[in-house]
Amino acid sequence: MKTIIIIFTFLYFSLSFLRGQDYAYAPFVEEGTRWSYTSVTQVGITDYDVYYNVYQLKGDTTIAGLIYKKLLYGCSEDYLAALREENKKVFIRKQEDEDEQLLYDFNLQEGDWITYDIYKTYQVTKIDTIQIGETKRKQFFFGNEIWIEGIGDLLDFYPFQPQLTGSAGQGINYQKKGVDIIYKTDEWYFKENECEFSSINAPKAGPVSLLYPNPAKDWLYLKINPSEFEFAQIKDLAGRICLRSDKNPINIFSLPEGMYILELKEKNNFEMIYRKFYKQ
Repeated sequence: MKTIIIIFTFLYFSLSFLRGQDYAYAPFVEEGTRWSYTSVTQVGITDYDVYYNVYQLKGDTTIAGLIYKKLLYGCSEDYLAALREENKKVFIRKQEDEDEQLLYDFNLQEGDWITYDIYKTYQVTKIDTIQIGETKRKQFFFGNEIWIEGIGDLLDFYPFQPQLTGSAGQGINYQKKGVDIIYKTDEWYFKENECEFSSINAPKAGPVSLLYPNPAKDWLYLKINPSEFEFAQIKDLAGRICLRSDKNPINIFSLPEGMYILELKEKNNFEMIYRKFYKQ
C-alpha cells in the first residue's frame, strides 16, 4: 500500500512539473523579428484604406557602452530607434543623445501600475496565458489593451497609443521570427506580403475623411478651415514631432518617406483628432 501511495505521489508531481514546462518566456528583442501592424480607415460607404506598418530588428549598435538591436521601419528599412532587453524589461532609445525609456515590462503582476511620460499610468487588470505554438506565454490585460510576452502590444508597436479618430480598426497583422509566423490576426485584413501602404477598393471621400491626398507627396490638405483649428502637428511613429503648422495646406516636402500621424487641435475642443497618412 505504501508503495502505491509513493507511485501516485510521484506521478502527480511529475505531471504537475510537465504542465509547468508548457510555459516558457519568449524574449522580445531578437535578431530577425518582424512586426506588422494594420490601421484601417473608412473613406466611403464601402471603401477602406489599409495601412501596414512594418518594424523589424536587424543588426546591432552600441550606445553609451550598451548593445542594442536596431529597430528599422518599413520596406525601405529606415532606422527608427534602438532596443535592448534585460530581465524581461524592454528599453528603447529613440535618439543616441537621449536617455533610454522603458517600452515593456513583462515582470508586472496583476494590480501593478506602469508609468509612461511621467503622467500617464496604466494598471494591469488581469494576467493569464495563451498558447503560442508549442508553449504558453503570459498575456497582460490593461483594460481593453493586451500585451503578450515576446510579441508586445496587440494594438500598436508602441503601447498605449491614442485611438485614431475615424479608425475602422487597428491592431497587429502578424509577428514573424525569420520566415516563420509566430502570431497573426484572424481579421479580414491579414496580409503577409505587405509593403507599407495598401488600399481596399478605390478611396472615396466620405464623412470620416479629414485629409487628402493619402498617400501625399508635397502638400497635405485638410478638409477644415484654418479658422476652425488652432494648430496641426505631424509626428513620426516613434512619437517625435516632425513639424507644426497652423496653415492649410501643410507643406510636407521635407519629410522623409514613411508613415506619420497628424494631430489636429480644433478650437473650442479639448481633444486632439488623430489621422495616419503615408508620405511618398
